[in-house]
Amino acid sequence: MREHVRIAWGITGSGDKIIETVEFMERLTREHKLEVHVYLSKEGKVVLQFYKLLNAVNERFSKVSLEKGPNAPFLSGKIQLGIYDFVLIAPATANTVAKIAYGIADSLLTNSAAQAVKANVPVYIYPVDQKEGEIVTKLPDGRDLKLRMRKADVENVERLRRMEGIYVLESVEAIEDVVKEFMTRRAAERMRLRS
Repeated sequence: MREHVRIAWGITGSGDKIIETVEFMERLTREHKLEVHVYLSKEGKVVLQFYKLLNAVNERFSKVSLEKGPNAPFLSGKIQLGIYDFVLIAPATANTVAKIAYGIADSLLTNSAAQAVKANVPVYIYPVDQKEGEIVTKLPDGRDLKLRMRKADVENVERLRRMEGIYVLESVEAIEDVVKEFMTRRAAERMRLRS
């Protein structure tokens, strides 16, 4: 039995919350001794480069893979084999959310989410467009950028909330609650096996 919680972390092309998410995942991995394998969408790589975070991600996580197609690398196969405790997509763009909400599985992360649900592996998604109205996010140079969340994008997040096997996270910090839950499960399994 594996000692550590193993996570397949998918990064989409969202600039909003990317800095906070990368920093938070670095801290969680260090503090909880997680095994985090990072899967970058094509646009996720572009955004990490834009925010000058790509090198940090490559240096601080044990495995980083770049999307070549919906099944390359073969993440869905690893999910179905039970290699990962759960799939995390954070931050998730409105495009990724819409595709998952409507069953479109034409990219590495949307296909992996669909296959994870079929294999009873939980999928946790942190969508950046959760509430209508304006938000302020940071550009790579530190300047503020105002963005307006569209009604259609918020409705897609609500559709995600109703999907079986998909869990919508309200904040980056909510990821820690998920990690702790899985760590507790893993500890209980170890105790059960010892008795």
